[in-house]
Amino acid sequence: MRRVLPAASDLFVPCVLALLSVGAGSSILAAPREIDSYRVLAGVYSRKDVKSGAGSPVARAALGELTIAVEFLDPGARAAFVRSIAPAMPDPFAVRPGRPEMYSVFRISFNNRSGSDVQFQPQNVVLLTDRKTQDYPVDLTDLYRGAEMAGLSDPERVFDRLAPMVFDSGTTIARGASLERLLVFGPFPVKWRDLQLHFSFLQIGTETRTVSFNFHKQPLKE
Repeated sequence: MRRVLPAASDLFVPCVLALLSVGAGSSILAAPREIDSYRVLAGVYSRKDVKSGAGSPVARAALGELTIAVEFLDPGARAAFVRSIAPAMPDPFAVRPGRPEMYSVFRISFNNRSGSDVQFQPQNVVLLTDRKTQDYPVDLTDLYRGAEMAGLSDPERVFDRLAPMVFDSGTTIARGASLERLLVFGPFPVKWRDLQLHFSFLQIGTETRTVSFNFHKQPLKE
């Protein structure tokens, strides 16, 4: 089940405009600012861990010789990842200072040491929360349509700028290869505490696998 694009397209337009403003002398979006009072860590919520401040930002899983690491990126880490791919590009997912975040961005890293190619379909990933919400990732087709709906004359530039950093509708991780890109979702719901990224129909050669990654909100100590 996919989200209805017209309702979600409002999220894509600022990202599209930011991308196409690169090289035009200025960006319509200011640098991101961390406005939340929590961090997102791997694992389910635990009062003991919250009290001690313990936890890791990275969730990992091994499916035979395929390893997957998933990490939520806060605005600073997200901007650093974008710069690592395109040093001159501002963070296309940033918001104006003081505004709530419009995107929830996860870095997904695959390390395929199996003897087979891996087929990853981002549309088979769903983000579930304890608020009974579900969301699916933005892909390049979504952003292309967002560019068209924004009335931009060159939607293909969206593909050129985002393709190296965002997982598209279908990706092959060749045997012996590693790959790291982003999965981008809409904003988290209000008052969430636990979330899960559920990967379905991950194809490793002729084998189909499913895997989930749990995360929780941990308030920052003042």
